[in-house]
Amino acid sequence: MIKRIFFLIPLLVLIISCSGFEFVYNIASFDKIKEKTFFSIHGDNKDIINSYLLNKFGKAGSDPVYILYIVSSGSIEAVVIESDATASKFMIKHDLKYTLSNISKNCIAFEKNISAKNLYDAKSAGYSFGTDLAEKELSTKNLHSNIDQFLSELSINNNSLKCKNEG
Repeated sequence: MIKRIFFLIPLLVLIISCSGFEFVYNIASFDKIKEKTFFSIHGDNKDIINSYLLNKFGKAGSDPVYILYIVSSGSIEAVVIESDATASKFMIKHDLKYTLSNISKNCIAFEKNISAKNLYDAKSAGYSFGTDLAEKELSTKNLHSNIDQFLSELSINNNSLKCKNEG
């Protein structure tokens, strides 16, 4: 009987103390600039970047407050080269430079350079549709991950979207 009490009391204390425990998912909050941002995208994969940003931000109205400049560059290089001079593993790298500017104040509010890398395997020594599909899919995931990382950084600094020279 005493053993049960010594077991039930700590269990009861644990349950009561954790009753207010809530799981919180870190949702990127960038409502200040949602549907108020125009995009200017230059470089590689403009269509993928533009469609993903439109999905995240929504389309800017007739009077945008911010403009997001994005310069994208991507490269694919052979990482593992076999003895017969064929590549069996490739690395996809995307570098995106983000510059968020306030249109009315004509100043930079936020700036960030982000790189993302991923590896994929070539499935055959000759031409392979699967390899091309894997490359395209991984490239898209890589870009989405890069943009999500930027949005996470932006949500952290969302409270201070003042011009950099304002202090």
